[in-house]
Amino acid sequence: MSNTEAMQRALTDVVSRGDFTVPPYPAVALRLQRLLARDGYGVGEVADVIAADAALAATVLAAANSALLGAAAGPITSLSRAVNRLGARTVGSIAVASGVGAVAVTTGVLQDVKFRVWRRGMSCALACQKLGPARGLDPEEAFLAGLLHGFGRSIAVASLEQLLKTHQPPRPLSVTEWLNIAEQQRAALARAVAQSWNLPPAIAEAVGSQDRSPSPLNDLVLYADKLAGELDAGRMPEAKNPAEARALDELLAGLPAALEAFTPPVAAPTTRPSPPSPLLAKSDHALDGELRKKILAVIDRRAKAAASLTCLSLAPSGIEVESSKPFQEASVVRLTVGDAEAHCEPWFTVVLCAPLASRYRVELQLFSPTREMREQWRALYDAP
Repeated sequence: MSNTEAMQRALTDVVSRGDFTVPPYPAVALRLQRLLARDGYGVGEVADVIAADAALAATVLAAANSALLGAAAGPITSLSRAVNRLGARTVGSIAVASGVGAVAVTTGVLQDVKFRVWRRGMSCALACQKLGPARGLDPEEAFLAGLLHGFGRSIAVASLEQLLKTHQPPRPLSVTEWLNIAEQQRAALARAVAQSWNLPPAIAEAVGSQDRSPSPLNDLVLYADKLAGELDAGRMPEAKNPAEARALDELLAGLPAALEAFTPPVAAPTTRPSPPSPLLAKSDHALDGELRKKILAVIDRRAKAAASLTCLSLAPSGIEVESSKPFQEASVVRLTVGDAEAHCEPWFTVVLCAPLASRYRVELQLFSPTREMREQWRALYDAP
C-alpha cells in the first residue's frame, strides 16, 4: 500500500463512520440572515451587527474597497457606507465567507494545505459570483454555492490533522499529495455541510455534486472550481465561451485584491519563526526556468505588517527574495519591483517560503499577468 493510500483509506473510514465535525453555521452570518429576513431593516442595523465582529468588519471594509466587489470611486472608511456600496445581501455572503475562513484556516501541521484549500474555495466563490448573472443565476446564491463546494475539502483536511495523532505516513507528503487525499471525500463532506446547515436544495445539490445531477448552478460551480484549480496551479484559465471572456478578464484583474481582503487573520505575516511541518515535503525551488541573480529594489505593498525584502534573483515568471518575515504559501501579495524610473507593481502568488537563518527565502510567481506585464517582466529578466 502506498503512502497516500493508507491515509486515504483511513480518511474514508472516518467519513463512512461519520466521525468528523461539521462546524456550525457562522453565528454572525446567522444574525445577519435573521435581520435581512425582516421587513424594514436599516443599513445602520446591518452595520451594527458587522461592527460587533472586528475581523468581519475589517473584511467588509476591505471588500468594499476592492475593485471586484465594490470599489468605484473613492475609498470607503465607514461600515454604513460599505453596506450601501456592497448591498446587504452581499454583506451577508461575506459574513458566511469570513466564518468559513476562520474555521478553514487554523494553525496546525497542515496549515499550508488548509490555506491552499481555502484559497481555491474562495476563488471558486468569487468566480461564481462574477459569472453567475450572465447565466441567469443569482450572484449571492452562486457565491455561497461556490464557497461551500470547496468547504468539504477543508473539513477533510481538518479530519486528516486529527488522524495524524494516531496515523503517521512513512514519509512527508507534498501539499499536492495531501490535497489529492482530501479530494476523495470532498463531495461527501460538502453534502454533510449542506444537510447540517439546512441549505436550499439547489445549493445543496451544487456543493455536493460530482457531475451526477447537472443544473445551471451545478454547471457554474464545477466550471468555477476548475478555473480556481487552474489559477492554483499557476496556469491561465480560459473562458468557457466568448460571452464570458470579458467577465473572466474582470475577475482575474480584481481577484488578487479580493483574496487579500478575505484572507483570514491566522495567515497574516508574523515576526515569529514558524518551524516547517515534518509532515509536509517541499522542494528546494518552486519557480520554473533559470534563476538569474539581480540587484533590484523590492517593496512589500501590504498595508499591514509589510516585510523588508531583498531581491535575490528573477525567474521568467517570478522573483526570489529574502524576507524579514514569513509569507503564507498560496497567498497573493503585491510588490513594487525596480527603481523609481523603471518599476512595476504586479500581483504574485507565494509558491515557496523557507527559513533562511533568521530570515526567510520566498519565491513568488506572477499572478495571472496581462500580456503587457509579461513583456515588462521579461524585459526585467533579460536586462544585464
